[in-house]
Amino acid sequence: MSRILIVIMALLVFVFGAIVGFRLKGGGDSRFGAQRKMVEAYGLIRNFYVDEVNGDSLEGAGIQGMTEFLDPHSVYLEPEKVSYDQSEFKGNFDGIGIEFDVINDTLMVVTPLSGGPSAAVGILPGDRIIGIDSISAAGITQQEVLRKLRGARGTKVLLKVIRPLSGKIYNFLVTRGKISTSSIDASFMLENRVGYIRLSRFIATTATEFRRALGELKKEGMVRLVLDLRGNPGGFLEQAVEVADEFLSNGQLIVYTKSRNGGVEDERFVAKSGDGYEKGDVIVLVDKGSASASEILAGALQDNRRAVVVGELTFGKGLVQRQFPLSDSSAVRLTVARYYTPSGRQIQRVYRKGVAGREHYYQDAMTNILPQKLFAHPDSLVYVKNSDVVVYKTSSLPGMVASLARAKTKGESKLSALKDAGGIIPDYWVNNRVYSAFYQELYQSGALDDIARKIVDDPRSQAQLYRNSLVRFIGGYSEESSFEALVNKIGESKKIAFNRVGFIRDRKYIALAVKSKIAHQLFGAEGQIRFLVRYADPAVKIAATVPVRRHP
Repeated sequence: MSRILIVIMALLVFVFGAIVGFRLKGGGDSRFGAQRKMVEAYGLIRNFYVDEVNGDSLEGAGIQGMTEFLDPHSVYLEPEKVSYDQSEFKGNFDGIGIEFDVINDTLMVVTPLSGGPSAAVGILPGDRIIGIDSISAAGITQQEVLRKLRGARGTKVLLKVIRPLSGKIYNFLVTRGKISTSSIDASFMLENRVGYIRLSRFIATTATEFRRALGELKKEGMVRLVLDLRGNPGGFLEQAVEVADEFLSNGQLIVYTKSRNGGVEDERFVAKSGDGYEKGDVIVLVDKGSASASEILAGALQDNRRAVVVGELTFGKGLVQRQFPLSDSSAVRLTVARYYTPSGRQIQRVYRKGVAGREHYYQDAMTNILPQKLFAHPDSLVYVKNSDVVVYKTSSLPGMVASLARAKTKGESKLSALKDAGGIIPDYWVNNRVYSAFYQELYQSGALDDIARKIVDDPRSQAQLYRNSLVRFIGGYSEESSFEALVNKIGESKKIAFNRVGFIRDRKYIALAVKSKIAHQLFGAEGQIRFLVRYADPAVKIAATVPVRRHP
């Protein structure tokens, strides 16, 4: 390079630097003045901090700090996390199957993916992973999470987990597996011409998968569909809209969004004419793990009087995110709008801004909200009550949906509890029985999976007689003769003291849970779901029989 060219380039750099410096000191566009403090702080840290600081890491931490100040769903995604999310929604990969976030230097499970390895061993939303393979996870970055938790199928990872509400610590040995992006976990016929579809998330192929499954069930004579959205954390809004369109008539409103300034983020999604399933009965199953796109679908069908919603109060996520790529392949996922159901309900539950607010938000997500908290006289709403379940018919409240929408828009104090609860309130609110502490310890520690694995691996177990037929297994297999001793032994290996009172009280449910785990190991996720739906899921039994509302 010639000396003249070098001089010219030096002059250009000097002039550019002078212009930028002038603007940062308050001259020129006021936008640059507003950014001056951030640039000054960045320079001070790089030049004077006691240890050398990586510039890229500092920039990422700054962006993360800004997004954490906002709502719980605005996040900064480092390049590896962007790639991870893309593979989750568009292709298969191997790993432990969790949606996660790193908050305040702590690795938090946002949700275990339905049917994945983490969900199978009992990891729950809101759990904090504090150790990976006996190494502390304190201060872990998103890149390190991906490197440590993803891996070859069949390999194992030991997770040390603390559960904030109880303060208890658990050790989970998770076997990495294929995390399939197929969004339909199961699709089959129940009795009395009732069809069943479980949707685990909304990805790029969901609508196509759903139409295919719906068509097969219609061929088998389905007249009522149970659509199971429990544990579905959401996904692509457009896919939820397409699924809703299969049930609604031309011109019916599905969902609409509102942003701060209007424009392209303000949209209305309306059903088109079609022949999917516009006339048959529809029951939608939801729980506290049903979020975002799941709530859009449930709310659209409920408000249009096209379906009855059965289950629990949903998660309460009514914020719309848009992902903006950055120059280094990282991204900022920002909340750009709020969505509303056709009646005007804003599903988002109350949250506080900042890191502390985000922490509190996800802790609340783990808590079961009961009808007693929201309704003045819940006993008057009881629809079914037995040893396994209590069902409240909340749809019997006069104008419940319309009143809730009005309370959200006008701030009516008499319905403030409903307004602040957020989420979709089911028409039939299902409260399952409360299990003993002993049962819960077995479930949360992964002991039930170990018991099932021990039985499957034992050539003398009764399970060996049914390995080749799911139908025969479901109808014929019962607990092993040594079941109590096996529960005791596996429990001890997990440092769980055998509780005879708890065991006697919940023996039936412990045996059913172990049988479902065996079904999963022998026949896969759909085999397990088929067993649970038929024999151990009271919500499905309610959904198969409740009267439906007839749409206009």
